[in-house]
Amino acid sequence: MNIPLNAWLKANGRKQALPSDKWYLDFASLLLPPVKHSALFKHSSTDIQEKAIIALTQYFQDAIAQKGGWKHFTHLYRSRYGNPLPFYQTGSTYADDEINPEDVALVLWTLLAYPARRQPDDYQLFNPEDERLSVLTGTAYDLMDASFEEAPVNETPSATWVRGTEELLTESTPLPPVIPTADMNRNALRCLEHTGGHPLLYFSDYPELYRFFTGVLGWEGKPSALLPDLADKREFVIFANAKGMLLAHDVAAYFCDGHNPFYNPQRATEEGYQLFCQPGRCPFDLLKLGMTTGLLPDVRFPFPNGKNLLQNNWDFVARYYLGEYYEGQ
Repeated sequence: MNIPLNAWLKANGRKQALPSDKWYLDFASLLLPPVKHSALFKHSSTDIQEKAIIALTQYFQDAIAQKGGWKHFTHLYRSRYGNPLPFYQTGSTYADDEINPEDVALVLWTLLAYPARRQPDDYQLFNPEDERLSVLTGTAYDLMDASFEEAPVNETPSATWVRGTEELLTESTPLPPVIPTADMNRNALRCLEHTGGHPLLYFSDYPELYRFFTGVLGWEGKPSALLPDLADKREFVIFANAKGMLLAHDVAAYFCDGHNPFYNPQRATEEGYQLFCQPGRCPFDLLKLGMTTGLLPDVRFPFPNGKNLLQNNWDFVARYYLGEYYEGQ
């Protein structure tokens, strides 16, 4: 399997070939055996193997040229978080203007971990510290290192190709303080009056929520007509805030809050990561409140070192997986 020129041009966002494209396609052929026979991709389709080889070669091209999609990603990431990469420690040996094993590992991670494509739970997790990824990273990096001095500079930069780049463009806004005011949303204000100022309220099931709506908020309606889509849901959380009143279901078990009688540390440990990966699973402002105020201390990815990986990178993870739901509702 050789990488077709048209596939390479399409991945780079170009229609015309450059003189140095042949060199990079020849280099791509060196990556074919280790990718094809790696534990990560040996059972994958030819199309997926081809995409992996192209992505690794694009990274090498961009690292040599110091421009293009990879540099765009790292520039945006650094502007958001102060360091060039998520997940990986980039110490004194990391060089912005050279190739780095950590970079190669992240390129592979973006191919193996991906957001939902059709349904909210149609996403794929992958451990960025997986040993199989480390093995292929080492082999690919060694091939790049051996060819580094002879690699040509492609003057035309590649287009945006690193998954997660566009999500880094979204501005992150701090939550406004929750202070009762006369002009606050009436429902939010009544929630705060009910709790004595605490912004979160918890309900076990729909009947309990319904009683709160009618008895405290003063809503009119019958159980069959008042938010009927929620009738079979449980573990509700209401977040009363300056924007209004947010309501989420099936999330109360994850919030470690003295006001929450439904907190379940085991479930938070085993299931809490879903809030960061399933679009629409939890309003983002509620998720942000949980992480910025320490109310989600148990959430972790379901693999070794998963707590550190999620807790230290939660904002990027949410951007990466939630897409338009990041900073949205």
